[in-house]
Amino acid sequence: MPFHVEIRASLRRAWAFNLTEERLRGGILEPWRRGRPVELGDREWDPKESTLRILEGPELSPPELAHGQGWNQAERSATDVTGEVLARAVKEATSVAVLAETEAAQRAVSDPLGDLGARVVDWAAVRARILASAPVVGARPFDDGGIVSVLLVVERSDPESTWMFDAGLALGAVGGRAIVVQLGDEPPPAALGDLGVVRVDPADPVSVQVLVERLRQATAA
Repeated sequence: MPFHVEIRASLRRAWAFNLTEERLRGGILEPWRRGRPVELGDREWDPKESTLRILEGPELSPPELAHGQGWNQAERSATDVTGEVLARAVKEATSVAVLAETEAAQRAVSDPLGDLGARVVDWAAVRARILASAPVVGARPFDDGGIVSVLLVVERSDPESTWMFDAGLALGAVGGRAIVVQLGDEPPPAALGDLGVVRVDPADPVSVQVLVERLRQATAA
């Protein structure tokens, strides 16, 4: 079914009706998710100063849209899916890179995340992008809206120096979207202990869900 959209800022409002998912995604969700102005009606809308509502329901006919009654008609026949649609857009736009010392640790975290629908990408590709980024003061390689979280998966309190170097790269590039994941019972490396460690047992679905929630919070920040 099509989507109907309202954007509101103070007393101003704008609507769009009978949008396909493709038009909703490209024209509304993508710029909104990135915090960029959304063009709707006769003006641009700043997500920081506006409110977005998305309804999903039957297509509205021209008579139903006449005389400014379109949104009232949409509210009667459609369902508010704003939270669901925005959450899905963030999830689909979010990539998760896993930096682990061993292949076993890599699989231990990547596999359950993949089963839950997360898009797990190769750390080597993320690393290459970080190293290729031009050094701009105050900027990070992934500040352009391509949200990437990095899971720093540790099993020991003294990981290899090469792993610690890459962990530093990740922290510098994505900031709070770098999350320390501890496997096993050892304490995390002292240099990472203040970052808020998530202990994960791949065999325990609850601990994996805790990690997923932490990812959600990180990408929404």
